[in-house]
Amino acid sequence: MNSPHPAWATAHKRKGTELKRINGRYYLYEVSSKWNPEKKRAVKITGRILGNITEEKGFVESDKTRLRKQNEFAGKIQVKEYGITAAIETLFAETVEPLKKHFPETWPTLVCLAYGRLVHHAPLKNMAALTAASFLSERHPQANLSPKSLGPFLREIGQARETIVAYCRAFKTPGDNILFDGTDDPCHSQLMGLPKFSKAKSGVYDDLVNTMWIFSAKRQDPVYYRLLPGNIKDVSAFKLCLLESGIDDATVIIDKGFASQANIGALEAAGLKFILPLRRDNRLIDYEKVRSGDKRPLEGPFKHEDRFVWHYSVPVDEGKSITVFLDGELRCREQKDFLTRVENKLEGYTMEGFHERQHLFGTLAVISNTGRPAPSLYADYKTRGNVETMINALKNILDADHSHMQNEHALEGWMFVNLIALKWYYTLLGVLKKHGLNRVYSPSDFLLFLSEIKKVKINGAWHLSEVTKKTAELVKKIGIGPIT
Repeated sequence: MNSPHPAWATAHKRKGTELKRINGRYYLYEVSSKWNPEKKRAVKITGRILGNITEEKGFVESDKTRLRKQNEFAGKIQVKEYGITAAIETLFAETVEPLKKHFPETWPTLVCLAYGRLVHHAPLKNMAALTAASFLSERHPQANLSPKSLGPFLREIGQARETIVAYCRAFKTPGDNILFDGTDDPCHSQLMGLPKFSKAKSGVYDDLVNTMWIFSAKRQDPVYYRLLPGNIKDVSAFKLCLLESGIDDATVIIDKGFASQANIGALEAAGLKFILPLRRDNRLIDYEKVRSGDKRPLEGPFKHEDRFVWHYSVPVDEGKSITVFLDGELRCREQKDFLTRVENKLEGYTMEGFHERQHLFGTLAVISNTGRPAPSLYADYKTRGNVETMINALKNILDADHSHMQNEHALEGWMFVNLIALKWYYTLLGVLKKHGLNRVYSPSDFLLFLSEIKKVKINGAWHLSEVTKKTAELVKKIGIGPIT
């Protein structure tokens, strides 16, 4: 039967469609049939419009049809962050494996919480939504991140202090240089005994919680923490922290505030080597060799980071010695700073005072029982800058805020989550340094870069989204995978 419609229009007709001519224009509709029991035959049912047909353009899909198809397709697609998930499974595996051992039931939730802290600096209430947008939710569907469950979860983790310490001890390194330091953080909870009114390191008084940290110089990451009441300072807590951490084969490098006879005795009783800086007014230090400015009595210079440092040593009892270092560049800076204060008439700064202490500018004195030569002693002590960087990372990058916690066990669990996240931060920093990428990316920058690597779920199957060749080569180079 010949069609009344032109061939250019009928060419687009297919099964399940109907061609209609309306006001001189051709349209294509869905069409189906349905049995009508009254008429006892099938009747035609015209459905949705599919589009229009012209001789010039052929079939043109309608806007409504196109939008409907997009919505149907979008409903079958999921997109989730994958790059950081891959980093956790490869770069950070060394910290995750001990979690599996010591927290066999809860480690997936700990991993997801550490992800939320490291990448998003997130509070507990946002953890579920953030993890749902990450491929971690596919890897660890058993992780319970609902806000109501996380409070009890952190309390459970915090009650397992012995297990937390066992995890920390997994990172002990023989012959390591370890660095102690402490932080004090405001915390105004009335339900905990840890916050105590005390003087912070910044000089202000507040309700504080103190945290003692141990940083590994060899590993270049934190390996231990302990929460303390705000009125218990680092010095008095040092001995118990040393005992709990299990450090038994390391050189301990600590700050001036720890240099007490009691702490030195604790280190010696534990059979540990130590490097302790002394306050410049310590009576054990003999400054006679630097008073005149003549360097001939000194034992000589050595080069450290492109500048020369002079030194001399004085033996002390029981195998200890005090080594005095003189840094010319530091001396010039300290003299300038003091004289500027004199010029500005700041209280306590006078020319008389300058002349009395001029021989002290640029000096550093350390007491040690290591027997190491002066260059090694100085280089080892200067690694203290790493622990200060860690404290800044903890406060600024992870934003480890104690102030909203209302339970001591929950706070313990929260700090453990932050420890894991901090270890990941330093692992990434070490990898970037190894490949010379730290000049291009900070760890935070690189995490943002990794978060742009996605996986897409289409029709029930996950696929890696398109990545540039440069991205694939970069992540492969630093050991993250598989990103192919």
